[in-house]
Amino acid sequence: MILVTVGTHNQNFDRLVREMDELAAELDEPVLIQRGSSHYLPRHAEHFEWASSQRMEQLTQQARVIVSHAAAGSILLALLHHKPLVVVPRLQRFGESIDDHQRQLSTALHEQGKAIAVDPLSKEALRLAIDTVTQQGSYIEGSTRLVQAVRRQLGLWDEAKRRVMPAREDI
Repeated sequence: MILVTVGTHNQNFDRLVREMDELAAELDEPVLIQRGSSHYLPRHAEHFEWASSQRMEQLTQQARVIVSHAAAGSILLALLHHKPLVVVPRLQRFGESIDDHQRQLSTALHEQGKAIAVDPLSKEALRLAIDTVTQQGSYIEGSTRLVQAVRRQLGLWDEAKRRVMPAREDI
C-alpha cells in the first residue's frame, strides 16, 4: 500500500491529492490518501480526512511507500519506520503554505539521500519517484537515543494537540 499524507495544515494540498489519485488509477497497488483540509475528493484511491497520531503510525508501519508533504512530523514518522519516502513541498504561490520552507526541507532530504523530492509536481514525477525510492530505500541513520528522543517529542506534540483540539478520526 502507498500511504499519502498531507498532514494537519488548515490549507489544502489539492495538487498532491489530485495527482496521487490520478496515479492510483494506473497502479496495481492500493493507495490510501490522508487528505486533511484538501477539497479534492479522490475517485481512484481510498481516502480520509484526519486520523490520530497512533492511527497514522499504524498506517505508516503497514505502508510500502510513504508520499508526504514536506513537514517535519510526517517525515520523521516515515524515517523512524524505515519507509521509503517521497516528499512533495507545499508551495506559497499555490496558497498551500505561508512560505516555501517545505521546498528547502525537501531539497535537503533529497540531497542527503533520505527521500526523493518531487518538485515540480506531476503524476509522472510521482511515479518515477516511487519507483526510484523503492529501489534505493530510505532510512534514518543515527543512534537509538535519537530515535527515542524523536518518538518522545512526537508524543508530546500529539498530547498538546489533543488538549487544544479534540481528535477527528475518520478511519
